[in-house]
Amino acid sequence: MIALLLAAALSAPTDAATVKIFAYDDKGVELDLPGLLGRLARADENPPYDPEKTPLWAFPIDGKSAPQRVRLSQTGKLIFAAWAGGPARLELVWPVSGDGFNAVSADNGGNGFADGAAVFLNEEIALTQYRLFKDSWKRRTTDWQPLYAPGQKAKDLAEKAKNAMADASRRKEAPARAQAFALALQATALAWEKALFEHGLQHTADERRAKNFRFGLTLDETMLQRMDDVEWAAEAVRRSGSDWVRLVFRPNGSDFMYASLRSFNEYDGVIDELKSRKIKVMGCVLDTAQWPKTLTPEAYAERVKNIVLHYKGKVDAWEVGSEINGDWLGGSSSPLGLEQVYKIFMAGASKAKELDPETETVATLYWWEATAPDREHSFSGWLETHAAKGFGKNIDVVGLSLFPEDNPAGMALERAFDSAAEALPGQKLMLSSLGYAEQDALKGYWWLAPDDIDGARKDIAILYTTASCAMTRSLGGGFWWQTLEQMLPPGRRKATDLFKVYRRTLEQLGRKE
Repeated sequence: MIALLLAAALSAPTDAATVKIFAYDDKGVELDLPGLLGRLARADENPPYDPEKTPLWAFPIDGKSAPQRVRLSQTGKLIFAAWAGGPARLELVWPVSGDGFNAVSADNGGNGFADGAAVFLNEEIALTQYRLFKDSWKRRTTDWQPLYAPGQKAKDLAEKAKNAMADASRRKEAPARAQAFALALQATALAWEKALFEHGLQHTADERRAKNFRFGLTLDETMLQRMDDVEWAAEAVRRSGSDWVRLVFRPNGSDFMYASLRSFNEYDGVIDELKSRKIKVMGCVLDTAQWPKTLTPEAYAERVKNIVLHYKGKVDAWEVGSEINGDWLGGSSSPLGLEQVYKIFMAGASKAKELDPETETVATLYWWEATAPDREHSFSGWLETHAAKGFGKNIDVVGLSLFPEDNPAGMALERAFDSAAEALPGQKLMLSSLGYAEQDALKGYWWLAPDDIDGARKDIAILYTTASCAMTRSLGGGFWWQTLEQMLPPGRRKATDLFKVYRRTLEQLGRKE
């Protein structure tokens, strides 16, 4: 009997943690479990919320156990969060008043939360994010090229965040502390965004580096339905200050391999218009949403071969993998497995380099962490697995795809680039796809304010286009995905206010028509 009990004890997990969660809304009202789930939910989700899909993950700090979605429950008035693996930091999305949903961490000063801890979530998020902001500020002002030289407004915002944190720490009652720390978190977010924005401007003003940055817009496959607008669209791209276009090749069901010269007719015209204006082209061989269920490595390599050979010397870079860590490639109802997607992508990347070793190849990864359906598809989880398998081989540039309405970034933008740089020390990085809310009604997470779609798009275009220039090994980028819908819409040949905001942003970055 003793032997059996000992064997059972040895086979059971030795490290696990259950903590108490205390969370408050913007008015200082303590949340129950449904309230907490609702605070972390998308705008298009309705109660009752499924705790099995909550964007709240535990990352064991010893690195021995895999990150996992926490198990949430409520007993009486207490909310409990549990996971295997011992002390862990928490990763989640969180609304920041006046700023929007951010991907944030709570890590108890880097020590993680151990079994039995009481976690005051509002407070711990604010404390962690403020510490990370200070680390970023210090690194940028003492160990970066070019060094960040904070302007007076940036200094004032940083001082405001410091004072707000001190004020929150002095509060005694839990509801008042939660409200004060919410204000401190808001001040931290604004100070951090200002620092990244300002440092991005300083990067593009540095003559040694300015020539390496690229800024672009996306012309997706709907361009082929508007061939009468091609000249106008190409000229608008030039007037925006963009020097690149991401051109998406349609699936072409009747000739998926592009074996016939007829399949290139429209694209030849688009590329000629762009090149006549000295705009560089990054060709997207196959968009993430267009992978057929039947796709094989051999078929993809053949498609890559035919397209790349046809445009050799005309197309400046090839995006041979688009959001390859997504969970919808091959069809959202029954997608291709991650390993099959990886094999298909690698076949295409290898073929592109085989045909022209000098051609620049790009692979784009979809940014999602806490909002990912599982660890395997998440940005850092996928990188961890596939970098060890040789993901960087035959790839020159790795791009990040950011869609904040589905997967908030915010204060995690810098961490996203740093994670990619650490996993892939030999590749340049860039922001290769960006957008917000395809329709006028928000269906996901809000930015700035839940009902200000237009303002959010403009703010994201300004902030991320500029801040991306101040990231590790970054080429800048942008490539607004919904360019033809939201900037250059059909039917009127008139650019929108969003386009004008983007053009003014590039002017600030030294790019003029």
